[in-house]
Amino acid sequence: MKYNIIDFGAKSNGELCTKEIQDAIDKAFLSGGGEVVIPCGRFLIGCIRLRSNVTLHLMEGAALVGSIDPEDYFSYLDDEIEPICEDEKSQKVSTATPQANSQSVFPYSRWNNAVIRAIKAQNIAIIGEKNSFIDGQNCYDEQGEENYRGPHGVNMWFCENIKLSGYTIIDSGNWAHAIQNSKNVEMNKVTVLGGHDGFDIRTCGRVTVEDCEFRSGDDAIAGFDNIDVTVRNCTLNTSCSVLRFGGTNVLVENCVTVAPNEYGFRGNLSLEEKKARAQTNEKCRHSCHHAFLYYCDYRAKVRETPGNILFRNCKFSNIDSVFMEAFGHRWSCNRGLDSIEFDRCIFENVCYPITISGSEDEPLTFVMKNCVISAREGAGNEPVVEAMNFRDIIFENVTLNGYASPKIVYCTEGDISITDSTGIKLEKGEKCSRSGH
Repeated sequence: MKYNIIDFGAKSNGELCTKEIQDAIDKAFLSGGGEVVIPCGRFLIGCIRLRSNVTLHLMEGAALVGSIDPEDYFSYLDDEIEPICEDEKSQKVSTATPQANSQSVFPYSRWNNAVIRAIKAQNIAIIGEKNSFIDGQNCYDEQGEENYRGPHGVNMWFCENIKLSGYTIIDSGNWAHAIQNSKNVEMNKVTVLGGHDGFDIRTCGRVTVEDCEFRSGDDAIAGFDNIDVTVRNCTLNTSCSVLRFGGTNVLVENCVTVAPNEYGFRGNLSLEEKKARAQTNEKCRHSCHHAFLYYCDYRAKVRETPGNILFRNCKFSNIDSVFMEAFGHRWSCNRGLDSIEFDRCIFENVCYPITISGSEDEPLTFVMKNCVISAREGAGNEPVVEAMNFRDIIFENVTLNGYASPKIVYCTEGDISITDSTGIKLEKGEKCSRSGH
């Protein structure tokens, strides 16, 4: 059964129509499920709540435009159809601190507000046709993360069987997608332009991201405590890290990154520019830090040993660094990474070493096979690897270009194997200059 939001009174005249669209979703839900149709036009909303067995279908030229008033995103707290208990509602307002995102562990906190929310829902979908958008308008919230970030584009908690396809998210106030404690997530042909992180998952399982294009102002893909994740055939441009990630059984293949990114990091804007919801400019960071930055803090209990991560047939151009695990840093302090492998990958214009600073209790096995790493002009004297607290480092058929004297510098014991990778020398040091920072 289809439910067109126009029939429920929604108008694309610049007036808020949160209630009208929510009424259409509720009608579909109470009828056992169905498709809620968003026709061509720009429909201004605060927060709408997607419910079980409901598909939100954005037709060609349709846009759901988020309000620029952050107080318009709390309507779900008064939900009478699937009410939220009073104790959980008390988490609505968080203290504005530099680490306000600690509120991300509370599903009903201000930090988790979004243009589209789903809570304890099953069999849900957001489907977009050509030129369909979710526009966050760079919503400014002085009580948000870092005292400026507004609502996410999409936020989902405790959901199962999620399909996301075809639409574009632009200028999200915070992350484009924030999905937590959910399973069976399929995303394909989704585009993210600007805003902050493109796709964040935490404590999720069986996640697939295919044929997507992320040009995000922060990390392209992030999160930890995730099991069985596949990222395939994606363009992942970022003004931070391609993957700032932790998980078990992770495959990244046939993906491409080219830096610098056209959308910069919004944190570099002035307060006045943030309040004005300005686009990023030349003052903002546009560079890509890492192809992979290991991420695992204490906001979740890690269910399985992080590891068995494979990058295969990927190309990263103009990135600063291939890999970093800096265990002990506040973003990497829960459990160490057990294993990661790069196979048939190309890394162009790199300026910093691969940095391995693993956990003493859970040291890392790092494998690189059939890869090419090319140093940036002026960085040819850098080590290829700086390492401590590792179990194994394996280089097999690795080509290094532009390094004056390629070497692996290590300052704790572990097994290092180099085959068919000519010119790499080993150097024992007392301390690795970047490890742990």
